[in-house]
Amino acid sequence: MKRSRIFLLIILIVILSGAWYFIKGTNLFNEIIGFTFSSFLEGATYSGGKTRNFFQDYLYLVDLKKENERLKEEILLLKSQLAYYKERERIYKELEEFYKLSTNINYPKIAAKIIYNPMDPFSGIVFIDKGSKDGLLPQMPVLASVSGEGVALVGQVAEVYRNWSKVILITDPSFSADVKIERTGDRGILVGKAEKYCNLQYLPSASQVKEGDEVLTSGQDAFFPPGLLIGRVIAVNRDPIQGMFKYAEIEPSVNLHNLDLVFVLLKLPEIPL
Repeated sequence: MKRSRIFLLIILIVILSGAWYFIKGTNLFNEIIGFTFSSFLEGATYSGGKTRNFFQDYLYLVDLKKENERLKEEILLLKSQLAYYKERERIYKELEEFYKLSTNINYPKIAAKIIYNPMDPFSGIVFIDKGSKDGLLPQMPVLASVSGEGVALVGQVAEVYRNWSKVILITDPSFSADVKIERTGDRGILVGKAEKYCNLQYLPSASQVKEGDEVLTSGQDAFFPPGLLIGRVIAVNRDPIQGMFKYAEIEPSVNLHNLDLVFVLLKLPEIPL
């Protein structure tokens, strides 16, 4: 009895399958399997898609990070190059300005970069990157341009080596120069005093020098050509020791503490000393 029921069930399934195929054109068993496992397959497909998308996104982010790092390096390089070219442009402009302002100085000039400038604002020495191989000798004047005004004396070569030289600035106590007051013509001796200002000594007691007067090289000491800017008078006093003279305090035309480019005048003393 049981076998006959199973047999009838099989016959029924076959008939239904045939009818389903005739009506739908598909296999009934495939439909049943597809219906039964469709949720699982959809879930697996969804999970697989998510996993694939995750790895694609991860790889994209990794590539994006690498690209960002590369772009950062390029930006840093470009910034460095821009800073370099800006510095070169500044130097070229300073060179151009100096040579325009110094056309009346009939001596060869060599540009030199300062390679050592003490942080101490009262120090009176700097080192430059030019030496004997460039034709430098001790006692040669060292100049700098004063924008829109002219050429200033900032010091004198003191010691020369093959590739560099030591320069004493006008604020150094060992420096001295014969100078004059532009307005009155009064002469005096400029000396450094290990401060940011200089002293102008041995001014005549009758001198009418006053604050704000410009001080220039006189050209009468055999060392420096005439007409170089020195600075301006900021105070005038009578010499307490030598009452027949006055002395003045001079503020240099150039900020000596911020110097980075100077010009050496290839000029030796006109009178052997």
